[in-house]
Amino acid sequence: MQIQFPSHFLWGAALSSYQCEGDNSNSDWYFWEKEKGLTNSASACKHYHLFDQDFKLASSLNLNSLRISLEWARIQPDAATFSQEEIAHYKEVIDALIKYNLKPIVTLHHFTNPIWFAKQGGWAETKNIDYFLKFLQKTVEAFKERVDLWIIFNEPLVYIYNSFICGIWPPGVKSLPQANKVLNNILAAHITGYQEIKKIYRDSNIQPQVSMAKSLRVFSPSPGFNFALNSLSAGLRSYFFNFRILNYLTKKNALDFIGLNYYCREFSKFKGLVGEESDYRPKGQRQNYLGWNVYAQGFYKLLKKLKRYNLPIIITENGTAEDKDSSYEDFLISHLKGLALAMKEGVDIRGYLWWSLMDNFEWDKGFGPRFGLTEVNYYTFERKIKPFAYTYGKICKDKKIII
Repeated sequence: MQIQFPSHFLWGAALSSYQCEGDNSNSDWYFWEKEKGLTNSASACKHYHLFDQDFKLASSLNLNSLRISLEWARIQPDAATFSQEEIAHYKEVIDALIKYNLKPIVTLHHFTNPIWFAKQGGWAETKNIDYFLKFLQKTVEAFKERVDLWIIFNEPLVYIYNSFICGIWPPGVKSLPQANKVLNNILAAHITGYQEIKKIYRDSNIQPQVSMAKSLRVFSPSPGFNFALNSLSAGLRSYFFNFRILNYLTKKNALDFIGLNYYCREFSKFKGLVGEESDYRPKGQRQNYLGWNVYAQGFYKLLKKLKRYNLPIIITENGTAEDKDSSYEDFLISHLKGLALAMKEGVDIRGYLWWSLMDNFEWDKGFGPRFGLTEVNYYTFERKIKPFAYTYGKICKDKKIII
Protein backbone atom coordinates (compact mmCIF):
# COMPACT_ATOMS: atom_id res chain seq x y z
CA MET A 1 0.00 0.00 0.00
CA GLN A 2 1.29 3.44 -0.95
CA ILE A 3 0.82 6.37 1.43
CA GLN A 4 0.88 9.85 -0.06
CA PHE A 5 1.89 12.62 2.33
CA PRO A 6 0.17 16.02 2.14
CA SER A 7 1.91 18.76 0.17
CA HIS A 8 2.37 20.91 3.31
CA PHE A 9 4.09 18.11 5.27
CA LEU A 10 7.41 19.22 6.79
CA TRP A 11 10.37 17.09 5.69
CA GLY A 12 13.53 18.15 7.44
CA ALA A 13 16.36 17.62 9.85
CA ALA A 14 17.40 19.03 13.21
CA LEU A 15 20.49 20.74 14.60
CA SER A 16 21.62 22.05 17.97
CA SER A 17 23.83 25.14 18.10
CA TYR A 18 26.36 23.93 20.67
CA GLN A 19 26.75 20.58 18.95
CA CYS A 20 27.54 21.95 15.52
CA GLU A 21 28.59 25.62 15.70
CA GLY A 22 31.85 25.25 17.64
CA ASP A 23 33.99 27.66 19.67
CA ASN A 24 31.31 28.45 22.22
CA SER A 25 33.53 29.43 25.17
CA ASN A 26 30.83 31.21 27.20
CA SER A 27 28.74 28.06 27.81
CA ASP A 28 28.56 25.89 30.92
CA TRP A 29 29.29 22.88 28.68
CA TYR A 30 32.58 24.38 27.50
CA PHE A 31 33.74 24.82 31.09
CA TRP A 32 32.50 21.34 32.01
CA GLU A 33 34.60 19.78 29.25
CA LYS A 34 37.67 21.62 30.52
CA GLU A 35 37.03 20.82 34.18
CA LYS A 36 36.35 17.11 33.66
CA GLY A 37 38.96 16.53 30.97
CA LEU A 38 36.30 15.39 28.50
CA THR A 39 36.44 15.47 24.73
CA ASN A 40 36.43 19.14 23.84
CA SER A 41 33.76 20.32 21.43
CA ALA A 42 36.36 22.71 19.96
CA SER A 43 35.22 23.91 16.52
CA ALA A 44 32.64 21.08 16.31
CA CYS A 45 31.39 21.23 12.67
CA LYS A 46 32.26 24.91 12.23
CA HIS A 47 28.61 25.43 11.38
CA TYR A 48 28.74 28.95 12.87
CA HIS A 49 30.72 29.95 9.77
CA LEU A 50 29.52 27.32 7.29
CA PHE A 51 25.75 27.55 7.86
CA ASP A 52 24.99 28.77 4.33
CA GLN A 53 26.82 25.80 2.83
CA ASP A 54 24.98 23.43 5.18
CA PHE A 55 21.56 24.85 4.34
CA LYS A 56 22.30 24.63 0.62
CA LEU A 57 23.16 20.97 1.14
CA ALA A 58 19.87 20.42 3.04
CA SER A 59 17.97 22.02 0.17
CA SER A 60 19.75 19.74 -2.32
CA LEU A 61 18.23 16.78 -0.44
CA ASN A 62 14.73 18.23 -0.99
CA LEU A 63 14.25 19.14 2.65
CA ASN A 64 11.71 21.92 3.22
CA SER A 65 12.34 22.61 6.92
CA LEU A 66 15.15 22.70 9.43
CA ARG A 67 15.15 22.83 13.20
CA ILE A 68 17.93 24.95 14.71
CA SER A 69 18.65 26.33 18.17
CA LEU A 70 19.82 29.73 19.34
CA GLU A 71 22.83 29.73 21.64
CA TRP A 72 21.83 31.67 24.75
CA ALA A 73 25.47 31.99 25.85
CA ARG A 74 26.32 33.86 22.63
CA ILE A 75 23.29 36.13 22.57
CA GLN A 76 23.52 37.06 26.26
CA PRO A 77 27.23 37.08 27.22
CA ASP A 78 26.45 38.38 30.71
CA ALA A 79 23.35 39.00 32.80
CA ALA A 80 23.02 42.63 31.74
CA THR A 81 24.01 42.46 28.05
CA PHE A 82 22.45 41.26 24.82
CA SER A 83 24.85 41.06 21.90
CA GLN A 84 23.44 42.87 18.87
CA GLU A 85 26.21 41.28 16.80
CA GLU A 86 25.04 37.76 17.69
CA ILE A 87 21.38 38.64 17.16
CA ALA A 88 22.38 39.92 13.72
CA HIS A 89 24.26 36.66 13.10
CA TYR A 90 21.21 34.55 13.87
CA LYS A 91 19.11 36.79 11.64
CA GLU A 92 21.54 35.90 8.85
CA VAL A 93 21.16 32.22 9.74
CA ILE A 94 17.36 32.36 9.62
CA ASP A 95 17.40 34.42 6.42
CA ALA A 96 19.63 31.77 4.85
CA LEU A 97 17.09 29.09 5.78
CA ILE A 98 14.35 31.10 4.13
CA LYS A 99 16.53 31.71 1.07
CA TYR A 100 16.82 27.94 0.58
CA ASN A 101 13.07 27.41 1.19
CA LEU A 102 13.70 25.73 4.53
CA LYS A 103 11.03 26.57 7.10
CA PRO A 104 12.76 27.59 10.36
CA ILE A 105 11.80 25.71 13.52
CA VAL A 106 13.66 27.45 16.33
CA THR A 107 14.61 26.02 19.74
CA LEU A 108 15.46 28.39 22.57
CA HIS A 109 17.04 25.99 25.08
CA HIS A 110 18.90 22.89 23.90
CA PHE A 111 20.68 21.75 27.09
CA THR A 112 23.31 24.51 27.36
CA ASN A 113 23.35 27.59 29.59
CA PRO A 114 25.54 30.69 29.78
CA ILE A 115 28.30 30.20 32.33
CA TRP A 116 27.18 33.30 34.25
CA PHE A 117 23.69 31.76 34.60
CA ALA A 118 25.16 28.47 35.83
CA LYS A 119 27.32 30.27 38.40
CA GLN A 120 24.20 31.90 39.84
CA GLY A 121 22.63 28.51 40.49
CA GLY A 122 21.16 27.88 37.05
CA TRP A 123 17.80 26.13 36.90
CA ALA A 124 17.93 25.12 40.56
CA GLU A 125 17.14 28.74 41.53
CA THR A 126 13.58 29.94 40.91
CA LYS A 127 14.71 33.57 40.69
CA ASN A 128 16.78 32.68 37.62
CA ILE A 129 13.67 31.93 35.55
CA ASP A 130 13.44 35.65 34.83
CA TYR A 131 16.84 35.62 33.11
CA PHE A 132 15.63 32.98 30.67
CA LEU A 133 12.35 34.80 30.06
CA LYS A 134 14.23 38.01 29.19
CA PHE A 135 16.32 36.02 26.72
CA LEU A 136 13.13 34.51 25.27
CA GLN A 137 11.45 37.92 24.92
CA LYS A 138 14.51 39.49 23.30
CA THR A 139 15.02 36.74 20.74
CA VAL A 140 11.39 36.10 19.85
CA GLU A 141 10.86 39.84 19.35
CA ALA A 142 13.95 39.97 17.10
CA PHE A 143 12.90 37.02 14.92
CA LYS A 144 9.10 37.17 15.02
CA GLU A 145 8.78 38.27 11.39
CA ARG A 146 10.84 35.28 10.27
CA VAL A 147 9.69 32.44 12.55
CA ASP A 148 6.30 30.99 13.48
CA LEU A 149 7.35 27.60 14.93
CA TRP A 150 9.03 27.73 18.35
CA ILE A 151 10.37 25.03 20.67
CA ILE A 152 11.01 26.52 24.12
CA PHE A 153 12.87 23.55 25.70
CA ASN A 154 14.45 20.45 24.23
CA GLU A 155 14.06 17.24 26.25
CA PRO A 156 13.93 18.72 29.77
CA LEU A 157 13.83 15.30 31.46
CA VAL A 158 16.93 14.13 29.58
CA TYR A 159 18.69 17.31 30.72
CA ILE A 160 17.54 16.85 34.33
CA TYR A 161 18.35 13.13 34.45
CA ASN A 162 21.91 13.58 33.17
CA SER A 163 22.63 16.84 35.02
CA PHE A 164 20.88 16.42 38.38
CA ILE A 165 20.39 12.69 38.94
CA CYS A 166 23.31 10.91 37.19
CA GLY A 167 25.59 13.96 37.44
CA ILE A 168 27.32 13.24 34.12
CA TRP A 169 26.38 16.61 32.59
CA PRO A 170 26.91 20.05 34.09
CA PRO A 171 26.45 21.00 36.89
CA GLY A 172 27.18 17.38 37.92
CA VAL A 173 24.65 17.12 40.76
CA LYS A 174 23.15 13.87 42.12
CA SER A 175 20.06 14.95 44.03
CA LEU A 176 16.45 13.88 43.47
CA PRO A 177 15.04 16.88 45.42
CA GLN A 178 17.16 19.27 43.36
CA ALA A 179 16.12 17.50 40.15
CA ASN A 180 12.48 17.98 41.11
CA LYS A 181 13.07 21.66 41.80
CA VAL A 182 14.73 22.10 38.41
CA LEU A 183 11.79 20.36 36.72
CA ASN A 184 9.31 22.68 38.43
CA ASN A 185 11.34 25.74 37.39
CA ILE A 186 11.62 24.61 33.76
CA LEU A 187 7.89 23.88 33.57
CA ALA A 188 7.13 27.31 35.05
CA ALA A 189 9.49 28.90 32.52
CA HIS A 190 7.82 27.01 29.67
CA ILE A 191 4.29 28.05 30.65
CA THR A 192 5.21 31.71 31.14
CA GLY A 193 7.36 31.63 28.01
CA TYR A 194 4.47 30.20 26.00
CA GLN A 195 2.26 33.06 27.16
CA GLU A 196 4.97 35.64 26.42
CA ILE A 197 5.42 34.40 22.85
CA LYS A 198 1.68 34.70 22.26
CA LYS A 199 1.77 38.27 23.61
CA ILE A 200 4.68 39.22 21.34
CA TYR A 201 2.69 38.13 18.28
CA ARG A 202 -0.60 39.61 19.51
CA ASP A 203 -0.62 42.48 16.99
CA SER A 204 0.93 40.43 14.21
CA ASN A 205 -0.73 38.62 11.32
CA ILE A 206 1.44 35.60 12.17
CA GLN A 207 -0.03 32.94 14.45
CA PRO A 208 2.94 31.30 16.21
CA GLN A 209 2.87 27.62 17.11
CA VAL A 210 4.75 26.89 20.33
CA SER A 211 5.79 23.61 21.95
CA MET A 212 8.47 21.56 23.68
CA ALA A 213 10.58 18.81 22.10
CA LYS A 214 9.69 15.87 24.34
CA SER A 215 11.76 12.71 24.32
CA LEU A 216 9.63 9.56 24.48
CA ARG A 217 10.73 5.95 24.49
CA VAL A 218 9.05 2.57 24.76
CA PHE A 219 9.49 0.94 28.18
CA SER A 220 9.17 -2.86 28.22
CA PRO A 221 9.53 -5.17 31.25
CA SER A 222 12.67 -7.25 31.42
CA PRO A 223 11.68 -10.96 31.44
CA GLY A 224 12.44 -13.26 34.36
CA PHE A 225 11.05 -14.32 37.70
CA ASN A 226 10.42 -10.66 38.65
CA PHE A 227 8.36 -10.05 35.52
CA ALA A 228 5.30 -8.69 37.38
CA LEU A 229 7.40 -6.18 39.32
CA ASN A 230 9.40 -5.36 36.22
CA SER A 231 6.11 -4.66 34.42
CA LEU A 232 5.11 -2.29 37.23
CA SER A 233 8.43 -0.47 36.91
CA ALA A 234 8.12 -0.24 33.11
CA GLY A 235 4.64 1.25 33.46
CA LEU A 236 5.74 3.79 36.04
CA ARG A 237 8.82 4.76 34.04
CA SER A 238 6.66 5.23 30.96
CA TYR A 239 4.24 7.46 32.86
CA PHE A 240 6.90 9.63 34.52
CA PHE A 241 9.24 9.87 31.54
CA ASN A 242 6.76 9.93 28.65
CA PHE A 243 3.43 11.34 29.69
CA ARG A 244 3.48 13.22 32.99
CA ILE A 245 4.81 16.47 31.49
CA LEU A 246 2.53 16.21 28.45
CA ASN A 247 -0.50 15.71 30.71
CA TYR A 248 0.48 18.74 32.79
CA LEU A 249 1.21 21.10 29.90
CA THR A 250 -1.88 20.17 27.92
CA LYS A 251 -4.03 20.87 30.99
CA LYS A 252 -2.31 24.26 31.22
CA ASN A 253 -3.01 24.87 27.50
CA ALA A 254 0.71 25.48 26.98
CA LEU A 255 1.29 23.32 23.87
CA ASP A 256 0.10 24.07 20.33
CA PHE A 257 1.55 20.82 19.02
CA ILE A 258 3.54 17.91 20.40
CA GLY A 259 7.22 17.83 19.48
CA LEU A 260 8.24 14.17 19.61
CA ASN A 261 11.84 12.95 19.85
CA TYR A 262 12.02 9.16 19.49
CA TYR A 263 15.05 6.88 19.31
CA CYS A 264 14.71 3.54 21.09
CA ARG A 265 13.20 1.00 23.43
CA GLU A 266 14.29 0.46 27.03
CA PHE A 267 13.88 -2.70 29.09
CA SER A 268 13.09 -1.95 32.73
CA LYS A 269 13.67 -3.94 35.89
CA PHE A 270 12.34 -3.46 39.39
CA LYS A 271 14.47 -1.47 41.81
CA GLY A 272 12.62 0.75 44.21
CA LEU A 273 9.32 2.00 42.85
CA VAL A 274 10.31 3.42 39.46
CA GLY A 275 12.95 0.80 38.72
CA GLU A 276 15.97 1.13 36.46
CA GLU A 277 17.15 0.24 32.98
CA SER A 278 17.98 -3.43 32.41
CA ASP A 279 20.81 -4.68 30.22
CA TYR A 280 18.49 -7.32 28.73
CA ARG A 281 18.87 -7.69 24.97
CA PRO A 282 16.22 -9.90 23.32
CA LYS A 283 17.19 -12.26 20.56
CA GLY A 284 16.69 -10.56 17.20
CA GLN A 285 16.64 -7.05 18.68
CA ARG A 286 19.17 -4.87 16.88
CA GLN A 287 21.27 -2.37 18.80
CA ASN A 288 22.79 0.68 17.18
CA TYR A 289 26.31 2.08 17.60
CA LEU A 290 25.43 3.33 21.10
CA GLY A 291 23.82 0.06 22.16
CA TRP A 292 20.29 1.48 21.97
CA ASN A 293 17.51 -0.99 21.16
CA VAL A 294 16.16 -0.15 17.71
CA TYR A 295 12.39 -0.62 17.81
CA ALA A 296 10.43 0.93 14.96
CA GLN A 297 7.16 -0.67 16.14
CA GLY A 298 7.48 1.43 19.28
CA PHE A 299 7.46 4.61 17.22
CA TYR A 300 4.09 3.64 15.75
CA LYS A 301 2.73 2.64 19.17
CA LEU A 302 3.72 5.95 20.78
CA LEU A 303 2.23 7.95 17.92
CA LYS A 304 -1.05 6.11 18.42
CA LYS A 305 -0.97 6.86 22.15
CA LEU A 306 -0.34 10.55 21.50
CA LYS A 307 -3.56 10.77 19.48
CA ARG A 308 -5.53 11.15 22.72
CA TYR A 309 -4.13 14.66 23.25
CA ASN A 310 -5.92 15.94 20.12
CA LEU A 311 -2.89 18.00 19.14
CA PRO A 312 -0.87 18.02 15.91
CA ILE A 313 2.47 16.20 16.14
CA ILE A 314 5.82 17.12 14.63
CA ILE A 315 8.60 14.56 14.88
CA THR A 316 11.28 16.97 16.08
CA GLU A 317 13.97 14.25 16.25
CA ASN A 318 14.27 10.67 15.01
CA GLY A 319 17.53 9.08 13.98
CA THR A 320 20.34 6.70 14.76
CA ALA A 321 24.11 6.32 14.88
CA GLU A 322 25.37 3.25 13.01
CA ASP A 323 28.49 1.57 11.68
CA LYS A 324 27.13 0.91 8.17
CA ASP A 325 24.89 2.79 5.80
CA SER A 326 22.40 -0.05 5.30
CA SER A 327 21.50 0.17 9.00
CA TYR A 328 20.71 3.88 8.64
CA GLU A 329 18.44 3.13 5.71
CA ASP A 330 16.68 0.28 7.52
CA PHE A 331 16.06 2.57 10.51
CA LEU A 332 14.76 5.41 8.34
CA ILE A 333 12.39 3.30 6.22
CA SER A 334 11.02 1.23 9.10
CA HIS A 335 10.25 4.34 11.18
CA LEU A 336 8.70 6.23 8.26
CA LYS A 337 6.46 3.22 7.55
CA GLY A 338 5.26 3.33 11.16
CA LEU A 339 4.66 7.07 10.86
CA ALA A 340 2.71 6.63 7.62
CA LEU A 341 0.57 3.87 9.14
CA ALA A 342 -0.22 6.06 12.17
CA MET A 343 -1.25 8.89 9.82
CA LYS A 344 -3.46 6.50 7.84
CA GLU A 345 -5.14 5.59 11.14
CA GLY A 346 -5.94 9.18 11.96
CA VAL A 347 -2.95 10.53 13.89
CA ASP A 348 -2.40 14.19 12.97
CA ILE A 349 1.31 14.30 12.10
CA ARG A 350 2.56 17.47 10.44
CA GLY A 351 6.28 16.83 9.95
CA TYR A 352 9.33 14.59 10.33
CA LEU A 353 12.84 15.81 11.19
CA TRP A 354 15.84 13.47 11.09
CA TRP A 355 18.46 13.88 13.80
CA SER A 356 20.61 15.29 12.52
CA LEU A 357 21.54 17.20 9.37
CA MET A 358 25.20 16.43 9.98
CA ASP A 359 27.42 14.42 12.28
CA ASN A 360 28.24 16.52 15.33
CA PHE A 361 29.40 16.69 18.94
CA GLU A 362 27.29 14.25 20.98
CA TRP A 363 27.73 15.63 24.51
CA ASP A 364 29.43 13.16 26.89
CA LYS A 365 29.81 10.70 23.98
CA GLY A 366 32.13 13.07 22.09
CA PHE A 367 32.51 12.78 18.32
CA GLY A 368 32.18 8.98 18.06
CA PRO A 369 28.45 8.57 17.31
CA ARG A 370 27.50 9.78 13.84
CA PHE A 371 23.80 10.61 13.42
CA GLY A 372 24.05 12.87 10.39
CA LEU A 373 22.58 12.77 6.94
CA THR A 374 25.97 14.25 6.15
CA GLU A 375 29.34 12.89 7.22
CA VAL A 376 31.69 15.50 8.67
CA ASN A 377 35.47 15.32 8.57
CA TYR A 378 36.35 16.97 11.89
CA TYR A 379 39.86 17.87 10.68
CA THR A 380 39.04 19.48 7.33
CA PHE A 381 35.31 20.20 7.98
CA GLU A 382 34.46 18.69 4.62
CA ARG A 383 30.84 17.53 4.28
CA LYS A 384 29.91 14.34 2.44
CA ILE A 385 26.31 13.23 1.92
CA LYS A 386 25.78 9.65 3.15
CA PRO A 387 24.14 7.16 0.77
CA PHE A 388 21.00 6.72 2.90
CA ALA A 389 20.43 10.50 2.79
CA TYR A 390 19.68 10.23 -0.93
CA THR A 391 16.91 7.74 -0.10
CA TYR A 392 15.52 10.24 2.38
CA GLY A 393 15.82 13.01 -0.20
CA LYS A 394 13.79 11.00 -2.72
CA ILE A 395 11.04 10.42 -0.15
CA CYS A 396 11.03 14.14 0.65
CA LYS A 397 10.65 14.93 -3.05
CA ASP A 398 8.05 12.26 -3.90
CA LYS A 399 6.14 12.66 -0.59
CA LYS A 400 5.12 9.01 -0.59
CA ILE A 401 6.14 5.69 0.91
CA ILE A 402 4.99 2.09 0.49
CA ILE A 403 3.92 0.31 3.69
